[in-house]
Amino acid sequence: MRQTIDALVDARLKGNGPGAAIGVLQAGRLLHCQGYGLASLEWNVPIRPDTVFRIASLTKQFTAMAILILQTQGTLHIEDTLATVLPDCPSTWQHIKVRHLLTHTSGLANVAELPAFQAQTARHLALEDVINLFKPLPLLFEPGTNFFYGNSGYHLLGLIIERITQTPYEEFIRDTILQPLGMRHSYFQCLTPIIRNRASDYITQDNKIVPAPFTSAISMHSSGAMESTLEDLLIWEQALHNHTLIDASTQRLMFTPVRLADGRCVEYGFGWSFSTYRGKTLACHGGWTNGFRSLVVRFIEDELTLLILTNHREFSTERIALEIAAQYITFPPITHQALSQEIATFQKIVGHYDMPGSPIEVIQQEQRILLKKGSKEVPLLPISENMFIAESDHDVAYHFTEERNGAFHSLIITYPLHFTIATRKQPAYATAFPAE
Repeated sequence: MRQTIDALVDARLKGNGPGAAIGVLQAGRLLHCQGYGLASLEWNVPIRPDTVFRIASLTKQFTAMAILILQTQGTLHIEDTLATVLPDCPSTWQHIKVRHLLTHTSGLANVAELPAFQAQTARHLALEDVINLFKPLPLLFEPGTNFFYGNSGYHLLGLIIERITQTPYEEFIRDTILQPLGMRHSYFQCLTPIIRNRASDYITQDNKIVPAPFTSAISMHSSGAMESTLEDLLIWEQALHNHTLIDASTQRLMFTPVRLADGRCVEYGFGWSFSTYRGKTLACHGGWTNGFRSLVVRFIEDELTLLILTNHREFSTERIALEIAAQYITFPPITHQALSQEIATFQKIVGHYDMPGSPIEVIQQEQRILLKKGSKEVPLLPISENMFIAESDHDVAYHFTEERNGAFHSLIITYPLHFTIATRKQPAYATAFPAE
């Protein structure tokens, strides 16, 4: 099996370029743990299982675990409001619950998208300085009524941890999670300025691999500041498998999709998103910052977990994860049957939809439906009145929901390992905001 995985990865690497560290677990048993490519092109240093990568949003899983540990200790509850745990918060935040922060349903604007934050990405910003950037902004929607993926809620969770424990967030994670589990090579740069065996990150620019621009890991705090190794993250996954830190019923909250106030279910828990791929149920999450990407995928029924860390922005963690998974799992063929183009009620879906930085237009062109995103056009095939698949990739589904006044007002785009939500532009619909 190792030779097969080696061949799959090598086919995606470019000679003596950046690479990846890849691990596979099944039922808690280690099946594969290997580095590929270079951690440093300048020094010709290979990637190993103990190479340190920035893991970006995988940090959110550790923040969520810290909150559940505090709940287990009785010092907070996920149903507590910010009025209780952060009594000095703005009045507009007082009805936000800790659960809303964990599930991206708080209505907070995403600080990572604010020009004031993007202009300072190379600076080391204190946690409260980051929070002050979005503190004056109005909520995008009433807490609990919609889903909008972002970093702001997890920054606030870090502040809550600090207020309750009277300990810096990074020290609490180190002392409560990393050290007890033996994750000896997981770091926060504010605590460990010089990190041994740390990979450099790269991007492709004008068909050349170049160093990625510097951005501060410190400023990401509880939403994405952690750095770790494949070996350590495999320890983390085994700890989740064995319920080492908290009991099974409490940990199950991390893996439970959130239900909105109107009853709609969003496939996101506490630092985990959920999807279905070829009939298999998945729990997964990714991270991305500059040239670093990270991904963890759990195939629930098969008890198979894949971990991928890379120092090259253009390395497709999702594609290689599915290719490797196919070596362990027999996936059934796609069975979608497209409807006759005349059957689909096209006018209900045609229109403009909003997604942060990525407006979408759905148009009818003769007897075809096209989804336009920038200069890209994706032909869609209808499989029901409100469900479509990409003509070129049947694993990508487009689900139009929330029918009102003869039109659908929400579009959920489901890829094998993540999803995005877009909403019909105003004035048709004014309250929903999408995920990244």
